[in-house]
Amino acid sequence: MIKSFLYPDIDEQTRTYAGIAPIINLNGDWTQFLTPNEEQRVNNTEPSDCYIQAQQSCIAILMEYIYGIKDSDFLADFNALLSGGTPNGGDPIKGALSIKKDGLISQTMRDRTGLQNWQEYHSWKGMDKEKCLLEGKNFVSKWDMTFRVVVEKDIPLKTKYELLKEELKRCPPPISFYAWAERNGKYYKPEGVRDTHLIDAICLKVTDNNEIVIKDTYEPFLKTLEANSDFEFAMGWTIRRRSPQEQLNNTQKNFIIILLEYVKLLVQKLYRVGGEIISGIFSPRN
Repeated sequence: MIKSFLYPDIDEQTRTYAGIAPIINLNGDWTQFLTPNEEQRVNNTEPSDCYIQAQQSCIAILMEYIYGIKDSDFLADFNALLSGGTPNGGDPIKGALSIKKDGLISQTMRDRTGLQNWQEYHSWKGMDKEKCLLEGKNFVSKWDMTFRVVVEKDIPLKTKYELLKEELKRCPPPISFYAWAERNGKYYKPEGVRDTHLIDAICLKVTDNNEIVIKDTYEPFLKTLEANSDFEFAMGWTIRRRSPQEQLNNTQKNFIIILLEYVKLLVQKLYRVGGEIISGIFSPRN
C-alpha cells in the first residue's frame, strides 16, 4: 500500500478560496497535454510527496494548455519540505498554501545523487537553500495561482461525480484514492479503506458508467478506476500569468522584503557584538 496522502483540514475559507473558476476545456479531456512520466520513488526511497506532485502536475498541464509552455518539471521536494510533509505523506491544503506562497522550482535545482533515506530527502541536502527560496519567489512574482476544494469525503457519490465532471472543464483536478488494488485491468477501492494517494484525474468516461482515467506517479502511469469508484477528496487550480507591470511590482516588493531581512540580521549581529564589547569593558578584571 502506498501511503502519502493525509486527508486535509478544511474550513470555510479554503472551500471558497478561489471563487468561481472559468471553463477553459469544454470536453474535460486533458490526455493530450500530460507532463512527462515521473516515478515518485527516488533512489529506492519513498518520498511520500504525491500530495505535492499531483498539484504540480495539474499546474504544469494548465501552463501547457493555456500558454503553450510544455513539459514543466517541478521539484516536489521543495514544497514537501516547506509544507511539513511526513513519512506518511502530507496535507494537500498545506501543500497548496506552500505552492501559492513559496512558488515552484525546477527539478534541476537539486542534486539527488546522495539521497539515501526519507530524512535526507526531506532536508536541504543537495539544494542551495537561498537560491531555491529566491527562485520560488520569482515564480510567484510571475504567476497568480489559486486553488479550491471541489470534493469532500462526506458528499454523496453522485454529487462527487457531478462536481468532478464540472471541474474537469477547468483543470485536471488532483483527486485522492486508495493505492493500489487492481482487478481485470482496472483499479478499485476495497471495502472499508481510506484514501492513501493523490493523483490527477485527466478524463471522465461518462459513457462507460463514470470510469475515471488518472495520471499517476507509479507504473503504469495511466490508470483507469472502476466505474463509480468512491474517492474522498478533489481540488482544483486556476493559474494566470501576471502582466509585466505586476511582475515588476512583485520583484520590487520581494527585493524590499529581502533587504529588510538582511537589515534585521545585521542589526541583530551588531547588537550581539556590541553587547559582548560592553560586557568585556565592565567585566571584573583579574
